[in-house]
Amino acid sequence: MRIVQACCRSLIVDTLPIPKQQAGSAWASRMASMGHLIGYIVGTIDLVEMFGTTFGDTQFKKLTVIAAVALLLAVAVTSWAVTERVLISGKESNSKEGVLQIVRQIFHATMTLPPRIQAICWAQFWSWIGWFPFLFYSTTWVGETYFRFDAPQNMKESKDALGDIGRIGSMALVVFSLVTFVGALVFPSLIQSPDEKLFTPRPPTALAGFLTKFNMYKPDLLSAWMCGHLMFAGAMFMAPLAHSFRFATTLVGLSGL
Repeated sequence: MRIVQACCRSLIVDTLPIPKQQAGSAWASRMASMGHLIGYIVGTIDLVEMFGTTFGDTQFKKLTVIAAVALLLAVAVTSWAVTERVLISGKESNSKEGVLQIVRQIFHATMTLPPRIQAICWAQFWSWIGWFPFLFYSTTWVGETYFRFDAPQNMKESKDALGDIGRIGSMALVVFSLVTFVGALVFPSLIQSPDEKLFTPRPPTALAGFLTKFNMYKPDLLSAWMCGHLMFAGAMFMAPLAHSFRFATTLVGLSGL
């Protein structure tokens, strides 16, 4: 899965000209958010009751089959529609380099990154220590919070308590994906683009005054990125205080920003 994600991200750089790469990344985020939203909505449905034991006798098995089929279809369409440019290198030594030489080059490039790029990599590294448990265990956490504080007694005695926890937790991730999708649509117009200074805006006369004042206070990309990390950190610090399903869902939804 990670290999496919890495290849999809590199396609934006490999196939799009530099002026369009920013728009391509934005659309990739929007499509990923839409895919997450659809996937989490499917997770809230009792697939075992709907389809029986076809393609698996548990909710997890059926979701795995659906995800695998969707991934294969998406990769097949991408492979058919995208034509990459062939890189012809002028260095004769490339074909003679062994694995150790390639590893040395990667290690050297990693250790000699420009300070600004190195700071971004470190920020991403430490943030993923927080994102890893969120992505893997947030569904279970929200579902268990519901069962511990809000669930009626008859639901606690359910024969499929684990499936109920997963479906209830998926509802929180539906909210998370919906917030992420709306943010991917709205935020590009609220954040100052690095290329914005190269263009001369010509808004309608009636809106010119408002838009001029609004553009003066638009945050840049770095400030928005920092605020996003701080908001996620704040939501994670408040997680132990969640004693209701609504509060836990709110924290998950805030993480989508």
